[in-house]
Amino acid sequence: MAKERVKSGILDQAQVVGCKGAYTVVFNGMEWNGEPLVLSSSRQPYEARIFKSLDGAIAELLRIGLTEASIKITAKSDND
Repeated sequence: MAKERVKSGILDQAQVVGCKGAYTVVFNGMEWNGEPLVLSSSRQPYEARIFKSLDGAIAELLRIGLTEASIKITAKSDND
């Protein structure tokens, strides 16, 4: 579904956010029910897809057709 939205121009900017072993893709400027729109899998459409590496997240963005993304590295919380 994300691939079709990229082709139609609805989604054109993304940011990879997270820390080592837990990266998510957030689409800039898009919201769903007041929450930022994140990339999810077809098997779990209401949960953010978690990538173990930056390479995996970027490869998925390329697969759906996005060619530009920013990266925001965050610190792990004390509870992890």
